[in-house]
Amino acid sequence: MNPKLTSILFLACMIALGSCSRRRSDIISPDTTNETIAPSETPVTNWDEELLREEPPAYTGEILVKIGNRNITRDQFEKRYGDYLSIAQTESEKNTTRDQYLQKMILEELLWNYAKQEQIDEEPQFRALLQKEQQKILLEYILNNRLSEKINVFDEEIVWYYNERLEDFIKPARIQVRHLMTATIEDASEALRRLEAGVDFQDVARKLSIHASRDVGGQLPPFSRGTYNKDFEDAAFALEVGGRSAIVKSDLGYHIIEKTGETPSSAIPFQEVKEQIRKRLTEEKKQRALDHFYKNLLNEASVEILKEP
Repeated sequence: MNPKLTSILFLACMIALGSCSRRRSDIISPDTTNETIAPSETPVTNWDEELLREEPPAYTGEILVKIGNRNITRDQFEKRYGDYLSIAQTESEKNTTRDQYLQKMILEELLWNYAKQEQIDEEPQFRALLQKEQQKILLEYILNNRLSEKINVFDEEIVWYYNERLEDFIKPARIQVRHLMTATIEDASEALRRLEAGVDFQDVARKLSIHASRDVGGQLPPFSRGTYNKDFEDAAFALEVGGRSAIVKSDLGYHIIEKTGETPSSAIPFQEVKEQIRKRLTEEKKQRALDHFYKNLLNEASVEILKEP
């Protein structure tokens, strides 16, 4: 089976699941609607199994499109299009025209027909993907439509969080240096001799350094702790602005460092992290709401694990 076609089919399935266009009564096969099933014979199925077996519900009204022996009617289109717009989130989705949505419906019908012909619904990987995505959609729907009042985040909470966790919003100290690096102690000693004789640092770096920064006179971008080799950073951070180090040995070679600037650590302004905090608190509240929801489900249900899986 073509992997790209499977991906397209999976996307169409998600559109179908997310459109909220099917009622529970719509997904029962017409062949079983009138059957009487004894309680002991009632099959236990997953939602995806019923969706994959379903026949499209019958709709009346003017026929808009014929696809083989199947029709898309005006009633069907109006319901599906209205449902789609009711859950649209992005501007692109909200601005979907009637013609564009009709094309979506045609594509979905063609994909479902292909899936039936190729028996894609029997493939374990497809079914696992479908089950995973429908659980994600269900949880998101429950959070947004049943538990939404429990995950609201107020500005006062954000301010409190910022002040209580200020250490999480500190910009570390940063320094600026230029340096030169050589492969041998002899070359480093020659570079130091020239610097002590008054030759400009950038000129020496361009001529003797083997580091890529030699092209810009040894200048490095501003950096904080944890960016470079520890031996190099220890020597660089210990310097005063304008100071120059002796020869520093690291795993990479021999360095001479000149410190050109320093920015002390500081708190990140509240406005810069406000939305970041809001997202963090929202996720925390979502998790707490779901945990509480799950506990209630378990307390209200009769669940007995008889054997280890």
